[in-house]
Amino acid sequence: MTDIVGEVKKDMTSHVEDVEVGQTAPKKSHVMDPLNMPTWQKGIILVVISIFSTLGLALVSGFGGLLGFYIPRYAAAGKGYDDITHLMTYPSLFMGIGNLIGMPIAIGVGRRIVLLVSTMILVIGAVLCALEKNYEWHLASRMVVGLAAGQSEALVPMITQEIFFLHERSKALMGQQAIQVSLTAVWVLFAGPLPKRLRLSGETKYDRSAAAYQEDTSSQDAFDDEKQSALHGLWTTRPPLDFESYEARTWKSELRLWVGRPDWHRVWEVLEQTFQLLLFPQVLWALLLNGLTIGVNIAIGTTYATILSGAPYSWPDSSASYINCGQIVTALVALPLLGHGSDYLVKYFARRNGGLHEPEVRIIPLILPIIVGVFTSALYGEGAQHPDQYHWFVYAWAVAAYYFCFVGANIVAITYLLDSYPTRAGPLLVIICAFRGIISFGTSYGTAPFIASHGYDGAFGTFAGLTGALGLLGIPVYFWGKKIRQFTGRFARDESD
Repeated sequence: MTDIVGEVKKDMTSHVEDVEVGQTAPKKSHVMDPLNMPTWQKGIILVVISIFSTLGLALVSGFGGLLGFYIPRYAAAGKGYDDITHLMTYPSLFMGIGNLIGMPIAIGVGRRIVLLVSTMILVIGAVLCALEKNYEWHLASRMVVGLAAGQSEALVPMITQEIFFLHERSKALMGQQAIQVSLTAVWVLFAGPLPKRLRLSGETKYDRSAAAYQEDTSSQDAFDDEKQSALHGLWTTRPPLDFESYEARTWKSELRLWVGRPDWHRVWEVLEQTFQLLLFPQVLWALLLNGLTIGVNIAIGTTYATILSGAPYSWPDSSASYINCGQIVTALVALPLLGHGSDYLVKYFARRNGGLHEPEVRIIPLILPIIVGVFTSALYGEGAQHPDQYHWFVYAWAVAAYYFCFVGANIVAITYLLDSYPTRAGPLLVIICAFRGIISFGTSYGTAPFIASHGYDGAFGTFAGLTGALGLLGIPVYFWGKKIRQFTGRFARDESD
């Protein structure tokens, strides 16, 4: 057992596919615990929520390849390039706002009801975009789309981490990202993402105490080992499901809009915890890194089509979106390697550490995405500033490679923070996914005037430097993160724990 929040005792000799590594076992396992879903059902849920995520993100981020179609018409209406890029930047802001609204409700009421409402809003927003009459109509419609698409950033990874065990978490999140990126890239290629509704995901809301994560239920630094050992046993085999006390899962139970009574007090509690967690140093670092990388990713997405359609490339507007092909390679090769690598490191360092998992191990895989991001941002700036000296592949590389940097930073931040403060999963995802949307809006909103005043090389050279600087801040977080958790852990526990 451990007295530091986030540390998990892990038995490396156990059949890890059959246990919740680091969780304390009851005599029998609750039938309705989403962790006890059969593997095939978990797979279906992962695919379904990934499709939902894809539909929203394709409508938001996929617009970059279509800007060339709208620039002449809106320019004739008196709109500048800066105004037109707002069609990309404002939806990212509203994705963050959507998370601030949807995530607390999902935690207090239920995940499914939020997904259903968001899907309906997404459909309405997409239809309004298709029927747009002018710039203002189009911008407002895309804000509606962003409001709904925001749930794909926080709620989807939250559901993923709720149904997969700790040692499977990184692979599951990477799998979800791989499906999302692949389908998004394919739909963007054809510039025709079609909103659909698909709801086969069961409700995954399930309340757990701190003990369920093998967290010490005391905030004191010292405790009686024998007493704790008597209270908590290490779970090395999966307990049998308790069909005597609980009814088995049925289609009726799976189709419930929510589980239990809505807890509106919990909604406000999540918001309170969210702003409290913002004061934690490693949470603030992860937020800034995510906000910057998604902002730079949006900045690349809003500029590459203009570069390719101009001299010396002179691509037709209908071909610019083909640049997104590289993201399919990122999804099928780079992301799975990063996910498997992260989970391998968790097991490797746990063996070396006497079976104790330290969340800081999750930061190690960040090295490669940061290096790739710094190089890519600088290269993109040089290529965009001097297009006559660079091949068009520079932009294909940039779209795929910096997306790898963003997703790598995103997964590292989510897995590290969820491992560090497992009882604060909801508020942490609100921070990472909602507030980063606000930060990224600030980053990408000023891209056009920044480029106008400092050139592509100056703007994206600055982005490269910021990516490297925030990446380097991960070094002190890695070495001092344990002490930070030891101090902040007392503020990340519920009174009932």
